[in-house]
Amino acid sequence: MRKIKPILIGVLLIVLVVGGVLLYRRDGGTSLWDTMRSVKETSQDAATTSKVKTALMLSKHVSAFGVNVTSNHGAVTLTGEVPSEETRRLDAAITQDTSGVTRVQNNLVVNPGAGRNKDTENLADRVADLEIKTIVIDQLARSPELKDKRFTVQVSRRVVTLDGAVDSPAQKRAAEQLVLQAPGVQGLAGDISVANATGSPETVDDKLARRVEFELYSTRAVPLKNVQIRSQDGTVILTGGVASRAEKLLAERVTQAVDGVKRVVNNLNAPEEAAAR
Repeated sequence: MRKIKPILIGVLLIVLVVGGVLLYRRDGGTSLWDTMRSVKETSQDAATTSKVKTALMLSKHVSAFGVNVTSNHGAVTLTGEVPSEETRRLDAAITQDTSGVTRVQNNLVVNPGAGRNKDTENLADRVADLEIKTIVIDQLARSPELKDKRFTVQVSRRVVTLDGAVDSPAQKRAAEQLVLQAPGVQGLAGDISVANATGSPETVDDKLARRVEFELYSTRAVPLKNVQIRSQDGTVILTGGVASRAEKLLAERVTQAVDGVKRVVNNLNAPEEAAAR
């Protein structure tokens, strides 16, 4: 025990000496705490710069133009060329709204001939497509009648291509409706095969009703949650309820414009009409 104590004392003295040297380096006069603070601030600036660049790239209005971003203690400086004053202001606004930014120095130069950055021009669309794909796959997996079916989902410019196989026309329609109701979807393509198609073939009227349903979904102006669509010899009957008379009239116009529709019977109910009775 007596031999161990001197050793421990010696180790403690070495630690104290080394610590003192590190806390205050005579050669540069910089303390360890100053060094650590500098490293922390540099890391924060790097993170702020990265967040601003990401925010700018995800904006479809400004992502096509190369903007240089630097950060210093939360103050962000933008340099480069943009085609208009509107784009210049938008770059600054997006930067100011980014977490960690305390001030924006907008040194962007307006040049109508500013070149577009091909690497980032379509990034916002690609991100939107990826989000839509994730949502569609998740909703298909959550659907009680579709979760066991195998689908291939691809998205390009917000148009979903859905391929796969189901057991019935009803399941096919359910899958198509699920896709069209997903946020951001602007169209549907692909080919879903029906394994049991021979038992309940899709008629001409069924196909026409489906085309009308697709067109109404595509407008995004007529919610179809409470709308039923039926076709009989080219006459399409709309029943159910909509939020307004404007939606009712729009649904009729869209339906009438669908190829194959001869006549529209609009039995949709609107609140204004019900109140007037």
